[in-house]
Amino acid sequence: MYSKQLASAIDAPSNRFKAGSLGDKNHRKVLAAAAKVFSRKGYNGARVDEIAQLAGMSKPNMLYYFKTKHDLYRVVMEDVLSLWLNSIGDFCKEAEPAEVMAQYVAKKMQLSQQYPEASRIIAMELISGSPVIGDYLRTGLRDWVADKGAVFLQWQAEGLMEPIEPAHAFFIIWATTQTYADFESQIGAVLAVDDYNADVYPTATKLVTEVLIRGFGLKSRTTSSS
Repeated sequence: MYSKQLASAIDAPSNRFKAGSLGDKNHRKVLAAAAKVFSRKGYNGARVDEIAQLAGMSKPNMLYYFKTKHDLYRVVMEDVLSLWLNSIGDFCKEAEPAEVMAQYVAKKMQLSQQYPEASRIIAMELISGSPVIGDYLRTGLRDWVADKGAVFLQWQAEGLMEPIEPAHAFFIIWATTQTYADFESQIGAVLAVDDYNADVYPTATKLVTEVLIRGFGLKSRTTSSS
C-alpha cells in the first residue's frame, strides 16, 4: 500500500521547508494523502476536502502548503516521475547488458510493489491524455529516452542486443513491470494468492527478467568476444 514512504523517498520540488521541521512533515503528509486519493479517483474525481481529511488537517491548513489542487497534483506527478526515472541506476554502455537489465527490472518491480498507487496515478494521467504532464512527456521524458536509448544502440552495434528501437524497448520494460501494480486485482484474482507481495513479486521479477533478457537478445561481452 502507498504510504508516507514515497513522500520521504525523494525531495519534493516545491518543498520550501527545512528537513525534519513541522512544515516539512505536514508537506509530506499532504503528498502521501494526495497520491492515495488521486490514484483512486483521478484528478477530476479527487476532492481537496478528502485529501485534507486523509492528511489529518483542515482544508485551510492544507492549502497553506499547496494553493490549488492542480499544484498538488503536479508535485505528486513530478515526485513519482523522479522516483521512477532515477531507478535506472548505472545504465552505461560499458556494463554487462544482462546484468544492467536484471538490476533495472528488479528496481522497477520493487517500485511497483512498494508504491502501487504511484504507478496507478501515472496510468490514469496517461489514459486521460496527459493533461498535466503532456509537455514534460514531449520534452524531458523524450530527451531521457534518447539519452538512455543510446546505450541500447551501442549494445546493438556491438552485437550484444537485438535491433530493437530504444523507445519501444523502454515501453516494453515499463509495461511488463508496472502491470503488476496497475492490475493487481486482476493478477491476484487469476493466481488466487493469499499474500500478493510475497506470492507474486518474487516469481514475477524472475520471469520478467528472464523474458526480457531473452527477448532483447542480450549477450555477455565475454561470451560474445570469445
